[in-house]
Amino acid sequence: MNQPTSRLDMLRFAHRVVEQQTARQPALIDRWIADEERRERERRQGEERRPPEPEWLIQYGLNRSNIDAVHVGGCWAATKSGRCRPATRCR
Repeated sequence: MNQPTSRLDMLRFAHRVVEQQTARQPALIDRWIADEERRERERRQGEERRPPEPEWLIQYGLNRSNIDAVHVGGCWAATKSGRCRPATRCR
């Protein structure tokens, strides 16, 4: 027959569990740090590789043939419409 588990046995078991968890946690946190460093490096590389902002944007109408507006390159309204293209110089 099974003997009832004593409080001392349960405490020893709890101690082993805590030891195992404590041994694993630094490796897990190190992995999280490495992942965050990789994401930060990728974000910085993306910013460095981003093409320069155009000086002017032309916003086209819904049918894409007529021009609705001309925006400065960093205009927030131009980015919301999704119908803008960079203006190029005619020579």
